[in-house]
Amino acid sequence: MLKELSIKNLAVIESVRVLFEPGLNVLTGETGAGKSILIDALTLLLGHRATSEVIRTGADSANVEAIFHLPRSAPLVARLTELGYPLEDDELILRRELSRSGRSRAYLNDSVAALAVMAETGEALVEIHGQHEAQSLLRSGRHLDLLDDFGGLAGDRTAVRAAYEEWIRCSADLEKLRASARERVQRQDLYRFQVEEIDAAGLHPGEEETLREERRRLQHAGRLTEGTSQAYALLAGESASAMEQGQRALATLRELAKLDPGLAELVQGLDAALIPLEDLTQSLRAYRGKVEVDPARLEELDRRMDELTRLKRKYGDSVEAILAFREKAAQSLEEIGQGEERAGDLARRLATLAPELAASALSLCHRRSEAALRFETAVNRELQGLGMAKARFQVELSQEPATPESPAADGWRVTARGVDAAEFLIAPNPGEEPRPLARIASGGELSRIMLALKVVLAATEGVRVVIFDEVDAGIGGRTGDAIGRKLSQVAQGRQVISVTHLPQIACYADHHLLVEKTVRGGRSVVGVTPLAGPERTREVARMLGGKSVTETSLRHAKELLSNARPN
Repeated sequence: MLKELSIKNLAVIESVRVLFEPGLNVLTGETGAGKSILIDALTLLLGHRATSEVIRTGADSANVEAIFHLPRSAPLVARLTELGYPLEDDELILRRELSRSGRSRAYLNDSVAALAVMAETGEALVEIHGQHEAQSLLRSGRHLDLLDDFGGLAGDRTAVRAAYEEWIRCSADLEKLRASARERVQRQDLYRFQVEEIDAAGLHPGEEETLREERRRLQHAGRLTEGTSQAYALLAGESASAMEQGQRALATLRELAKLDPGLAELVQGLDAALIPLEDLTQSLRAYRGKVEVDPARLEELDRRMDELTRLKRKYGDSVEAILAFREKAAQSLEEIGQGEERAGDLARRLATLAPELAASALSLCHRRSEAALRFETAVNRELQGLGMAKARFQVELSQEPATPESPAADGWRVTARGVDAAEFLIAPNPGEEPRPLARIASGGELSRIMLALKVVLAATEGVRVVIFDEVDAGIGGRTGDAIGRKLSQVAQGRQVISVTHLPQIACYADHHLLVEKTVRGGRSVVGVTPLAGPERTREVARMLGGKSVTETSLRHAKELLSNARPN
């Protein structure tokens, strides 16, 4: 519910604060008083664009603010939380600031918001109907949604949408897999060759360094043999070897230690030093024995090193890099195989899903046909009460032929909304063919049709605030009384705000607001005053007889108010 609307420096309005109430709120006043400016101000909060030209002359900026009561159970609360605008209480404040520089800022509960967010929020809060405005009831794309809401078909439609979206997802994935089938085969052959080539080489981590070392030994086998033989002869030869000289020195020191015990420590040190020297000599002899000249083995190592060099040019800078490449190619090969398996799974799922989707869509189509008949009956009944007893309202359901790319049901194309498109048609007079609502020429007829639809849809629509901006244009008093009753009926389940010139409508108001424009200090000033009692009677009398209020018009006004609110 809209609780309050505050406006500063917008058009001819300097500053005004309007309080609204539940039920039917009526705005009246003379032509040009500023009634529609209040509605225009509200549209700014609902995401409509504006220029600095709407700012009041002499002011640098304009501000519009509205406070809505929003129960916690409203779906919009969850959506606002999802968008990052959680509600701390049951109030939602929308604010818009305009400046001469052309900058515009919008706020939701004091947090900056994009106009797109304001528009989405406003669409869930308020629906505005003007005499010639292309509102949602006139957009054929909206008609199917309204019919489904009326028929209580939300569950059926959700099931169709879910099945359709899965069909689209599976179909797109399968098409992608099929489109790349030739490329997959080519890549599969390449990966298989790479894996087999690397596997055939029988590589081992660290192999390259081991091969280099062995190849180096074989290349220098003669020098290694000669050198180690010389070293061995120096350490353990038959004459003048290091071991022989060490043993002689040790024997001498032992004889001297008998004369001087102080040499015992040197004897022990030399004795200990000769032990590793002897071990080293044995190791050197063993190494010399293993060194051999083997041209065949050297040739084999050269071939192996050439093979590694070739593989490194293709797959990596080292044996480890080649093996890593092999693992990656094997993984890609496995993924390609999984892609083929995935394509089979998708094809089988589509074969199962297609009849399921078709059955759901046809079931929804059947239920829509039944709902359309009930909807036509209900709207035509309301039109009779609005002075259009000879008019004929009709819901036209149509289907499109299926295409090779789309799922089908009995040859019809299935979409996320099923197989149907809907459009509301009207034949205002007998003998005329029904035409789309948007092509109705008469503003008065269009207003009554919209009102009849609102009455029928009142129980199902989620929007809680409905605004009618002078939808009574071109309507006489008798029909105006019928419209007033219908507006009051719609207001039983939601808040209705109506800008009207008809006293027959104003008398049904639960809350009557008078919009007046006066001149103060040479400038126009707009004010809004709630009316009750004699003041309200006088305003209804003015609407009946113009500026001059007479006793006759006052009596007539009292009678209208009394009939609208019988005791």
